[in-house]
Amino acid sequence: MNKETQSVVVSLLGGLLVSITLSGRFTSYVKPGFAPLLLIGGGVLIVVGVVSLILALRDDSRQRKAATTGHGPASAIGAPGTNSADTATPVEDAHGHDHDRSRAPWLIVVPVLVLLLVAPPALGADAVARNATSQALNGAVQNAPTLNDQSGAGGGSTGGYAFNDGSGSVTDASGSRRIQHFPALPDGDNPTIGMKDFVLRALYDADNSLTGRPVTVVGFIAPPGDGYSDGYTIARMVISCCAADANPMQLHVDGPAPYPVDTWVSAVVSPVDNTATLDNGYVPTVTVTSLTPIDQPADPYEN
Repeated sequence: MNKETQSVVVSLLGGLLVSITLSGRFTSYVKPGFAPLLLIGGGVLIVVGVVSLILALRDDSRQRKAATTGHGPASAIGAPGTNSADTATPVEDAHGHDHDRSRAPWLIVVPVLVLLLVAPPALGADAVARNATSQALNGAVQNAPTLNDQSGAGGGSTGGYAFNDGSGSVTDASGSRRIQHFPALPDGDNPTIGMKDFVLRALYDADNSLTGRPVTVVGFIAPPGDGYSDGYTIARMVISCCAADANPMQLHVDGPAPYPVDTWVSAVVSPVDNTATLDNGYVPTVTVTSLTPIDQPADPYEN
C-alpha cells in the first residue's frame, strides 16, 4: 500500500468515527460517555490522514519535477554502467497492463464505506439467545446494591451479602430469602425503572418493593428463553463498556407475543412470586398490565 492510499484510509476511518458519533449511531456499540473521545480520535485521524496525503503528493510532485529536469534518479536511465532493469520504469506484461502498483489495498476501504452507509444495528433478540446465562450470576450479583442495613441479612465478610447460588434463596435471620435492600421506587403511578433494577429487585429485594406496585420497563421482544416452552421475553442488553461485553436482562411473559421479535416496547409489569429458578436462569415471570410499541431508545443499552 502506498502512502497516498494509507492517508486516504486513515482519513476515511476518522470520518467514520465522527459520522457515527454525530449521528448518534455510536450508542449501538459503546456507552454514550465515549462520544467526546470518539470525536477527538476521529478528528485526529482526519488531520493525520490529510496532512500525510498532502506530504505524499508533494513528495511525488517533487520527484516528477526532478525527473523531468534531469536532476533526479531518472537521469540515470540509459547511462553507461546502469542496468535498465533497475530503473523506476513501470513493468508491463504481455497484455500491456501496468503492475507497478496494486489496487488491492483499496479493498480496505470497503468495510469503512459499509459502516458509513449501512451501520449494523444494536444487539437484539439474536444476541439474547447467544448470550443468555443465569442472570442472577452473570452481572446481577456483582452489581447488586450495598446493603443499607445489615441486620438479619446473611452476614459474613461480604458486607451483609451471604454466599448462595445466585438466586437470593439463602434465608436470613428473619427467614426471608431476600437479602438486599434497595432505594425507594420513584413516586407516581407505574414509575419507570431499568430492566436490571427490576431483575435485581425481583431476585433480592428484602423489602419486596415490587409487590403490589406495577412499574414501567423498556425493552425489546425476544423468544422465550431456556426453561420456558411458550410465551415470550422482554429483554434489554446491559453493558459495562461496549457491545462486546453485553449481557441480557430478561423478563418472561406467558402467552403469545403481541409484536414481532426485536420490537421495542414500554411495558407496565409486576413480578410473579417464586418464578425465577435455576432451571430458567433466574428469569422471573411478570404480569403485563400494558404493552406499548416504541422507537428504539437513543441509548439501546443499560449500564
